Amino acid sequence: MRGMPWQIFLVFVLVACQREPAIPVRLSESLLPSTALRVSLEEDGPWIWGFDRRLEPKEDIRMNASLLRWLERQTGLRFRLRMAPRGQSVADEICAGRVHFGIVGTVTYLQAYHRCGARILVRGRNREGQDTYRAAIVVPPDSPIRDLADLRGRSFAFGSPNSTQGHLIPRLMLQRAGLTLHDLRAYAFHDSHAATANAVISGRYDAGGLQDTLALALAERGLVRILALSEPYPSSGIIAGPGVPEKTAQMVREALLTLDPVGRDRAFLYHWERSEMPLGFAPARDEEYADLYWIAREIGLLEP
Repeated sequence: MRGMPWQIFLVFVLVACQREPAIPVRLSESLLPSTALRVSLEEDGPWIWGFDRRLEPKEDIRMNASLLRWLERQTGLRFRLRMAPRGQSVADEICAGRVHFGIVGTVTYLQAYHRCGARILVRGRNREGQDTYRAAIVVPPDSPIRDLADLRGRSFAFGSPNSTQGHLIPRLMLQRAGLTLHDLRAYAFHDSHAATANAVISGRYDAGGLQDTLALALAERGLVRILALSEPYPSSGIIAGPGVPEKTAQMVREALLTLDPVGRDRAFLYHWERSEMPLGFAPARDEEYADLYWIAREIGLLEP
């Protein structure tokens, strides 16, 4: 943003269900000193961004705030970062009009699209430069299970119910193999991909659904065997809510497509390599998510 000073004071509020007091978080000492930008609640403008939680909360805030600071410089628009109150999702926030943009995973995007017509602007490019990702179904290395059909009557570990690679895509893989949850002996959801991997490695579950990168790394170490890899599906991205004018959305989209996180823009970003979009962004269209939309709807992830 023109004329804006170079230290960032991002004040954000954690709101608990029990009406906990607001907690201001000072980030200026934690951000890269050469890249920070001052943003105050009085001057940071109307465009509010939410984000799905990925890392420890303060790290999520620092990382996403650095992207918004860069985006302000590119567009001249003003932004504020908001963490959803406890018990609320970014889809809830967007559809209630409290948040205008979201840095989100695929399931959150599909929920916001289904409920209030949010649209995808761009999607992330991974470390290989691809704007897609896959899921893997894994089993212990010595498991007698040889194909997906063998999972009938077995136990299965999923990731979070809202995880694309840990739940949504594995459910689609099972469905295409003719299996539903009723065909499994038992199943459970886990908070993270690491917890799902541990459930399989320890032998507590016969199989599990993981993100492809973790599954491949574990397979190389001989800790799991990959039973099946999904086809590629469009990756996580950035969405705009229904109240964002198309002109504003287009400005944001065009700017994001120019981001060079490993080159000229690296110094402006805080550990962007830890994000789900480490090599920046690619164009995205709502219709590219049709397969995932229909399976998400079928398994009940898109209910109001």
